[in-house]
Amino acid sequence: MNSLVASNLTHHPGRTAVSIIGVAVGVVLVVLTVGLVRGTLRDRGNRDASIGAEIMLSLRGQRGISPTSLPLAMPVTSAVAVREVPGVAIVTPAGQDMELVGEGGLGLRQIDGIEFESYAAMTKLRIIEGQPLPASGDVAIVDVKYKLDHKVKIGDKLTGFDRPLTIIGVYEPEIGSRVKVPLATMQEARNAQGNCSMLFVKCQNPDEPEEVARRIEQRFPEYYRIILTRDLPDLFATGFSGFNVFLNIVAGLAAVISMLVILLTMYTTVTERTRQIGILKSLGASKLFIAGVIEKEALLISALGVFGGLAFALLVRAGLVYGLGMKVELELNYILYSTLAGLASGLIGALYPALRAASQDPVEALSYE
Repeated sequence: MNSLVASNLTHHPGRTAVSIIGVAVGVVLVVLTVGLVRGTLRDRGNRDASIGAEIMLSLRGQRGISPTSLPLAMPVTSAVAVREVPGVAIVTPAGQDMELVGEGGLGLRQIDGIEFESYAAMTKLRIIEGQPLPASGDVAIVDVKYKLDHKVKIGDKLTGFDRPLTIIGVYEPEIGSRVKVPLATMQEARNAQGNCSMLFVKCQNPDEPEEVARRIEQRFPEYYRIILTRDLPDLFATGFSGFNVFLNIVAGLAAVISMLVILLTMYTTVTERTRQIGILKSLGASKLFIAGVIEKEALLISALGVFGGLAFALLVRAGLVYGLGMKVELELNYILYSTLAGLASGLIGALYPALRAASQDPVEALSYE
């Protein structure tokens, strides 16, 4: 059977190659799309987790399109009460706003609204070019990577809240969102004067955030949603319900594409080999043998497509990461899914052609022109 399968595949090398590529495209689509989305989101979470705070507080029941993109609904004055909790060193209010932009990546840009002095004290943020943020005004500071990626300089404009914002400073390190504006500017733009999205809390002892979080919960029962910033990378990677639905749709479409490619290929193959199937049956080949040949061909094509797709995805990822500086995070569960889906789609796609071949009448097959 193996020699028959091999000869059948090499009989039309062009069609076999196209079928392998069709399966590989589905694998690449799943692996790279998931990797790009997850990597970009986890990188955003890592930058929020690195701001120097151990705890993030938001109003309980408050939700946004990301774990930290929340409406400005919390009174800034809440920070005063939280500072009185034993073990709290610094509390700084912040606003975070998500906007659709045409700047590449996921097409989203998050802007931080901060009170510069308390935020800088907590995060060790330092201005390396230009000047720090004032208390208010249509101005912004950007991190070093944003400056390099967008080729901007001090005095240039960027759009935020449907208005031009003047870049007045460049900062290090890369923490939080890459664009920061005065909290008062965000409040005015969103008609939420006196409010913020969340409070960042720095503990006196960074090694005991759980204990401080417990004290905050006791002091303000059922009021705050408490998140340890060390959990933000995972929350970002999995907390976007819309993106998760999108990724599942992409994975499903990839499996359907692979199945249709195999179905078309094997159906055409069976039609072309009608006389060959008649000869095999006249020599005593069973229905199971005939169907097995077709299914084995499809499985081999799928396997070559899966492993070829994975190899190509790894090469493209290396180019995106090391050549363009993009964040692409490969996830084992989706790699396993794309592998199993590719193989299963080949077997399922070849099922009808295999049954059709096995059920052919040998006399009619031999007389087929």
